Amino acid sequence: MSLGGPPEAQIILLPARTPTESSIWGSAAMEYAAAFQTIDFSRDPERVDWLAYQHVTIVRPSFWPADLILELKQANPALQFDRIPVDTPEALQLVLHVRVYYGWRYGPQTATDWTAAWPYGRALIGLHGRSDGELQGPDYEVVRAARLEAVKVTTHATHTSVDQLRQINPNMFIMLRPYVDFRQGKGVRVVSPDDFVHWTVDDLDRLLSYDPTLRYVEIHNEPNVTVEGLGTNWQDGYEFGDWFLAVLDLYRRRFPNALFGFPGLSPGPTSDSQGRLSSELFIQQAAKAAQQADFVGIHAYWVNERELSDVSLGLDFARYRERFPEKVLFVTEFGNPVQPKPVAADQYARYYSILRHLPGLGGAFAYVLSTSDPIESPRWAWRDEKGNDTGIAAEVGRRRYIKD
Repeated sequence: MSLGGPPEAQIILLPARTPTESSIWGSAAMEYAAAFQTIDFSRDPERVDWLAYQHVTIVRPSFWPADLILELKQANPALQFDRIPVDTPEALQLVLHVRVYYGWRYGPQTATDWTAAWPYGRALIGLHGRSDGELQGPDYEVVRAARLEAVKVTTHATHTSVDQLRQINPNMFIMLRPYVDFRQGKGVRVVSPDDFVHWTVDDLDRLLSYDPTLRYVEIHNEPNVTVEGLGTNWQDGYEFGDWFLAVLDLYRRRFPNALFGFPGLSPGPTSDSQGRLSSELFIQQAAKAAQQADFVGIHAYWVNERELSDVSLGLDFARYRERFPEKVLFVTEFGNPVQPKPVAADQYARYYSILRHLPGLGGAFAYVLSTSDPIESPRWAWRDEKGNDTGIAAEVGRRRYIKD
């Protein structure tokens, strides 16, 4: 049921032990309660007249007794259940914000067990490695200062980067991205699925063969922009979906033990100046192909606090969860290239915290550790080309907002 429909009697069970906790959780649902009619709240199921309600929304199902559903069904056999598996009020607010945005009163009616799909059980704190491939000496100091749990590297890197990352953190999760430059001079060249695989398979094989724990591979990058193939290799998400599935098939035949992901898109509306097709339209068109991947990547960028909280920019992962309710998601790039580094550093630390306990979210990789690109480096990099740390790593390493 959406906004504007007939009212329903709905109650939200808040996972709170005290009135203060109840108030905190309830505040996270105020926007949702204002958008839909006849919503009550309770932290004590025993004090609820269940015959008065049609739907119950259970926040943090793991908080409640295992037989809660059975007891409520006995009290009201017609009761319908809506589950929101989040661990913090901030995460609840994000989920409900997405529902209000789309006019969805209820989400998926069954809970997903993520234990097998993502055994880490939390969103890892990650960073995109050096954009040129192999990490350099100063990069490892940044990794150490940030206490990173995950790093994404292009397949131009070698086992040297893998070994040194594992020396810093023996449990370091490493994601791989096969790299092909779609640009040719001032234009974009044709890259067939066979070309893409042929040009990347040796680099990918070198890393996957070296370390069997390396399994996660993101195929391509931001295909909804012209410099990454839009307009020359595919015209829309449908055609990219066909290209992606062809690459996926070739990779899976060659590397049957690897897990392959649908790439993150350039977020935002259609823009001629940026050569971008709307990310929302593109993922709608390519959704069937993305469903066949082992995981789905997301890119999230913002330039101010408002955009950080925008469901189509900083919080785009929430919309992806509604679209792919049973798929492991990764924020494979995120960042703020405009505001001062201390501001961005605090935002990044909070962003990692927001994502930390969202079910089925594998991790978030900020962009970028370092790059030789003279334009991108001052905007995005966590250390400059002279080796100077910009201060983001230390703030992230403090874990001020993380609650494990």
